[in-house]
Amino acid sequence: MNATEDPRVVAIGASAGGLDAFRRLIENLPVDTNMAFVLLSHILRGSNSLLPEILAHSTTMPVVQVTREMRLLANHIYIIPPDKLMEIRAGSLHLTPRPLKGANNAIDHFLFSLAKDHAAGSIGIVLSGEGSDGAEGIKILKEESGGVTMAQEPSTAASKSMPINAIQIDHVDHILSPEAIADELASISSRDSNLDRPPLKVLWMGRPGPK
Repeated sequence: MNATEDPRVVAIGASAGGLDAFRRLIENLPVDTNMAFVLLSHILRGSNSLLPEILAHSTTMPVVQVTREMRLLANHIYIIPPDKLMEIRAGSLHLTPRPLKGANNAIDHFLFSLAKDHAAGSIGIVLSGEGSDGAEGIKILKEESGGVTMAQEPSTAASKSMPINAIQIDHVDHILSPEAIADELASISSRDSNLDRPPLKVLWMGRPGPK
């Protein structure tokens, strides 16, 4: 498999406190992992996302806000735009309008599609945020495709609800700080390049309860 043409997809979701968590993760990532990073954040309706500009200062990887159908490329970062849901089909990103009513489930929505589209090697990560978006998506990704799942260590998150809910659904492989998540992704990338994606070691670092 050519990783550049069919990269391992890493979906990273966050809400409140997510900007800092995204930045801490991205600035510690190598730029040559041969992974494609999809960032899913809760953005207020009608607002402009500053995430592309901010993260562009934290990495030399291209940082793109998705505005149309896009084929995923390795070593690129793709950011969901405001007022949209995003999903992946046959390795390409597609946008649909976000419903006017109901909770924002942009993270779950993408993870559900990822579980169907990329059976081998997908990674789902839940970072800082309020609520439970991402928890069900993590479960589906693990159960349906055997994907690798991670959550931010709650003690390192500005808002703990989303990582705690993801952890408590009992389908999280790695519970780490954003910096340690970046290290684990680099380790997975190194194993990919040396051994053609062997089974991944699962690392547990405790199971904190809600606060």
